Amino acid sequence: MTARRSASPAQPVPDPVVPPTGPARALRIMASVVANTTLLTALLYFFGLVATQVFFAHFRVHYTLLSQTPDEILARGADGLFLPLAGIAIGVLAVTFLARYLRTRLSARQWSAFLRACTPVAAVLGLALLAVTLPITVDPEPFRAYPGLPGLGFAVGIVLLAFAWRRWSLTAGRGRKGAAFGVAESVAAFLLVSIGLFWAVGDYSSAVGTRRGFEVEARVPGMPGVVLYSEQSLTLSGEGVRQVACAGPDTAYKYRYDGLKLLLQSGGQYVFLPATWHSSAGTAFVVPRTDSLRLEFGPPGSTPPPAC
Repeated sequence: MTARRSASPAQPVPDPVVPPTGPARALRIMASVVANTTLLTALLYFFGLVATQVFFAHFRVHYTLLSQTPDEILARGADGLFLPLAGIAIGVLAVTFLARYLRTRLSARQWSAFLRACTPVAAVLGLALLAVTLPITVDPEPFRAYPGLPGLGFAVGIVLLAFAWRRWSLTAGRGRKGAAFGVAESVAAFLLVSIGLFWAVGDYSSAVGTRRGFEVEARVPGMPGVVLYSEQSLTLSGEGVRQVACAGPDTAYKYRYDGLKLLLQSGGQYVFLPATWHSSAGTAFVVPRTDSLRLEFGPPGSTPPPAC
């Protein structure tokens, strides 16, 4: 007689791994974009670079003359993007907390019904945002008063469409066959959302650079007065700028220039403005920083002596 083999105990079948669904998928896409350190650094640098270009263009100085360091550009970007990034983070947290709250308060059937109702709404809103924002790339002039919103609307529209597409894919029963394509979907959504964010940052940084240029222009009369001494003639001439030849053969500095304000010192260059500078008609002076120069600062509106 052959011994009957004892039946092996049934092995527990592990629960299938269920991919994140619903708002979790869309929020994961947005979180991966916002929390990505490389992308965030690139956005900060891009913002600082555009803001730097526009700011110095307001004073008719090309920013490349100043050799702005990456630290200066990043600092300018962090300063300008502080409020927008805080607003985006608060919005993402609010949506996340609302989704979690509803998930805990609704039953599984009610939650599924809620997601089914949200899917077409998200698809319609996403398509509407893309339909509104894409034509702006051809004619952005009507939306100059709303810097950053077109690009942000494009990014949000992509997130809504990604959410709707993911929900439709799951309910259509794609199963495991759709997992590989899900990676491509995530990469495409990440790239498109990043494009929208760079678009928004470019518009917003340009507006910030313009606004800060006018703010600094308004503060020029209240800046400390600068007296510039030089060993050689710099031939600086402008409204309110005066050159005084210093007498005496043993004088270290032969020329003095009054009526100046120091806008910036960067990259081994000084940027001076006349005390009465205004954007309609004003000259900016870019002077190399050397040992042959000496600066003296005084109260705004102070009158230097007639001689050196």
